[in-house]
Amino acid sequence: MSTPVRHPRYSLVLRSAIVLAVGGGICVVTSVAVAFLIADHSSSDSSPSSLIAIGLAGIGFLAMLVAAALLTGEALARLWRSRRARRPQA
Repeated sequence: MSTPVRHPRYSLVLRSAIVLAVGGGICVVTSVAVAFLIADHSSSDSSPSSLIAIGLAGIGFLAMLVAAALLTGEALARLWRSRRARRPQA
């Protein structure tokens, strides 16, 4: 008989960080596409399409920063818990 395979369950923080990173990447790629395809490069930087591209890039960048902060916090928490569990009890 074989033992059942147990897949690791990702924490809510880890899943949220992954969703934020993917969403941020999609926003950045979309902003580049808007800037390249739609924005009129001969007009001023305050045209609506340019502002949309800048806004999407900003949102994407912030989402990726938050995802990196969440991943860093989760990694530090796991490190702290593992070190605390290995410490000999006095």
